[in-house]
Amino acid sequence: MREFAIYCCGTATASLDALEVFRAVAELQSFTKAAARLGQDKSHVSRTVRALEVDLGAALLVRTTRSVRLTREGEALLRRVTPLLRGLEQAITAVPDAGAAPSGEVTITTTPDLGRALLAPALVGFRAQFPGVRVHVVLEHEVVDLMAKDVDLALRVGRPGGESIIARKLTELDAGFFASPSYLERRGAPRRIEQLVEHEGLWPQPQRGQRSFAPDRAATPASVTCRDFGFLAELARAGGGIALLPTVLAARDVAAGALCRVLPEVSFGGAPLYLVSRPRPIPPRIEALRGHLLARFSGR
Repeated sequence: MREFAIYCCGTATASLDALEVFRAVAELQSFTKAAARLGQDKSHVSRTVRALEVDLGAALLVRTTRSVRLTREGEALLRRVTPLLRGLEQAITAVPDAGAAPSGEVTITTTPDLGRALLAPALVGFRAQFPGVRVHVVLEHEVVDLMAKDVDLALRVGRPGGESIIARKLTELDAGFFASPSYLERRGAPRRIEQLVEHEGLWPQPQRGQRSFAPDRAATPASVTCRDFGFLAELARAGGGIALLPTVLAARDVAAGALCRVLPEVSFGGAPLYLVSRPRPIPPRIEALRGHLLARFSGR
């Protein structure tokens, strides 16, 4: 607070530090007790109050060997600055992360698919560890500009660029072909990738500027294309065809028996997952979520 000043008595100015020292002396009626409260030397406290009196051109305290009392000018100044200083203290306390534990709100963005498959499970453990941090999740297919939209963190597939940001690679995502047991029973399972032409292909729609798992090795057009892997997974679960899905997204359905891996020897990889944050300094609440996600997904 040393950079700020309060204007008093016409054109005279007084630093917040000096006013805080004056208030402590006035409330405790003792330079010794005020120095103890402030963690300063008694001589420094005395010099600070004296300099304040010189700046204001008025005596604020009457000093004797046994007591310290306010002058009329000192009483007037104390009445005026006390609510102001308390208001500043409350404002500082209200700033997120001002306390010992991280607190406040963090905004994070990612695609709907990654939000459901990766972020949602991760937030359970995070909230248990940091109950004072609220998380606002923005799910968008389009890349969100962190600086323009006031977003703190992002999970992105593909190397981020075009912003003054910090990007940390978490892991590599891969994808494969999946279908429901009912579909495979009805249509049979392909044994070679060339046989996909005989099936209903549910492929992701390539996005400009982003990595895609589109099956360029399969010489068959898609029966259904969609940017949302969640939609393709739902269509595959309903028996609508063979979907190309990120393995992390299909894992729960495979474990539940709702989907089966088709052509398991065929895998589409090389889609790096990054955790992106705005430039430092990073407030503790954001660093807490960033560190939690790094620990959970790095090397996955």
